[in-house]
Amino acid sequence: MMISEIFNEQDLLIFDQEIRAFLEEPAELQYVVESSIPGVEVLLSYEEGALKSATAQRGLVTTSVKTILTLPLTFVPLRKESSVPDYLEVRADVYMEDAAFERFNQERREKNLPAFCDPREAVEDSLYQTDARISVKRPLNYFCSGSAKRAGLPAVTHYELMLALQELGLRVNRPHLQVKNGIHELIDHCRRLQAEKGDFPYSVQGALIRLNSLELQAKLGQSWGNQKGKVLFRF
Repeated sequence: MMISEIFNEQDLLIFDQEIRAFLEEPAELQYVVESSIPGVEVLLSYEEGALKSATAQRGLVTTSVKTILTLPLTFVPLRKESSVPDYLEVRADVYMEDAAFERFNQERREKNLPAFCDPREAVEDSLYQTDARISVKRPLNYFCSGSAKRAGLPAVTHYELMLALQELGLRVNRPHLQVKNGIHELIDHCRRLQAEKGDFPYSVQGALIRLNSLELQAKLGQSWGNQKGKVLFRF
């Protein structure tokens, strides 16, 4: 059975064993791993390179998302020869950095407004504002986490997909996006990430781990649903 969240290295070994058994793959699998930030997932829809809509769990948040300064409203490829897909759905995690959240909460206290409990709560409140003049004052940021539908993006691995999104001008957590060969190399990296999580400018709730091969992700998805070889290792 697919494990969507795990809390120890033994379960991570089981996760790897289950995937290899299902795929009948005796060789080591390649994984891509990055730090997991507590945020709100948003689905961004681009048509002919322009942002048309943004959807979160409770509905459309397009107006609020458009106030995020680092988010391109139209794609501006980093290289002239790069093509812009006709349609693209991008998954993004919207978050607040810790220092920005603390300043934001302090400003609210000074105005006799209630402070938020954590950055994720502040992000959610910001996204569902109906007045963009409120959202634009909130210190929101984002990282792409993948795509739902990708027409014309040249990628056979998740890592290549993330590079293709970055090429379009989208924000990817590139320094902390790592490819690891085999479960033991992956576990070693997770240990380092756990030891260094206090050094990040944002809260880190664990390591987000995926099969790197998009083909194998799709094969798993036929049996294990939407997770497709993805797991959150919490620490």
